[in-house]
Amino acid sequence: MTRGSGNNKKILNQINKLALTLLANSISFIIGKNSYYNTIDIMKIVVYASIRKLSIEGSSEELLTLSNGKYCSADVAQRRIHQKTGIEMVTAFNQATRNICSILRRMRLLFRRVTVAIDYTDKPYYGDSNDPGVIKTKHQRGTNYCFRYITLSVVIGDAKITLSALPVNPLSDKARLVDRLLTEAKRMHIRINLVLLDRGFFSQQIVKIMDKHRLRFMFPVIKIKLVKKMIADAHKSKNYVHKYKFKKGKKPTASFTIFFMLDPDSREWQIWKRYHVYGTNLPVTNSNRHVFAKIYRKRWNIETSFRVEKQEFLAKTTSKSYRFRLFIFLVAVLLYNLWIVTRVALGEIFYVRRWKISMYLMIYSLSGRLFHRMELPIDDISGF
Repeated sequence: MTRGSGNNKKILNQINKLALTLLANSISFIIGKNSYYNTIDIMKIVVYASIRKLSIEGSSEELLTLSNGKYCSADVAQRRIHQKTGIEMVTAFNQATRNICSILRRMRLLFRRVTVAIDYTDKPYYGDSNDPGVIKTKHQRGTNYCFRYITLSVVIGDAKITLSALPVNPLSDKARLVDRLLTEAKRMHIRINLVLLDRGFFSQQIVKIMDKHRLRFMFPVIKIKLVKKMIADAHKSKNYVHKYKFKKGKKPTASFTIFFMLDPDSREWQIWKRYHVYGTNLPVTNSNRHVFAKIYRKRWNIETSFRVEKQEFLAKTTSKSYRFRLFIFLVAVLLYNLWIVTRVALGEIFYVRRWKISMYLMIYSLSGRLFHRMELPIDDISGF
């Protein structure tokens, strides 16, 4: 329900204070006793860079040029950021996200079981492929290399909010990363109804992790030789649901249900190319498989007329530092999440440009002392 413009302005002001306070309360830096700048001053530079899609250098220069306020140099901000370890950054992100979950519960958006999606996010990298944390990937945007992150997002209405994010390096174990994401979701008291994954998670280790957490899951199945044969058999017999087993030698190690969906628009002459194949531990039958396939497509491909990707809040950088890139990525995810909360709270189409402008003005209007004393205004917006 759309609210009056006066009430909307009040809510917007509350959420903007919440956004800045969450970052300030969750992220701390090593500050000397006699240091002129504090955590608040550094976060102003970072948030401004994120909403303006500038580099930290560009953010600092622009703020110092446009205002007589207390803004630190880019060197100061970057030096403080580089002092934090990757573990500290992820821990800070998780703490901020727990507070966002508290707000969502008060808005009665997380009081029942939810669908979550686990996916990779790649950020193209144009530097040396031997730099720490760089992963080789398919060619995209003029490079074969990227920094990669794995995320767990909860599906709320027509949007996804990222609850947990972890960096991925060339030696990362996929199953362990998924286990960590699900464990963190439990710590946040998220009650998961269904886990959606993409085909890159088709493995017996992932199925075992789902069994360990006693969760229902669904993912597209890679069409390996055995799957192609199963498609051909299903096409002839019209039995589109089968049991799939991973084996070590002759001993089964993990199993799940596999089902096939014919693409009526496909013009491929090879039978196996005409089918979509899904794996799940849901109770699929020949008669209800269309329902489950629709759930996957609808939930995975969440889109709206005012869809905004997380890169709308990603500060620019040419830094080779893995930790620095992780930091600005996590800040971008938090700002994106808070924009989604704003959009849901106002009950109307709330474009990201409008929110960015309001955040921009907030950074100018709050002095460091006032900012530092602010408390999380969660109770003020509990009536949404």
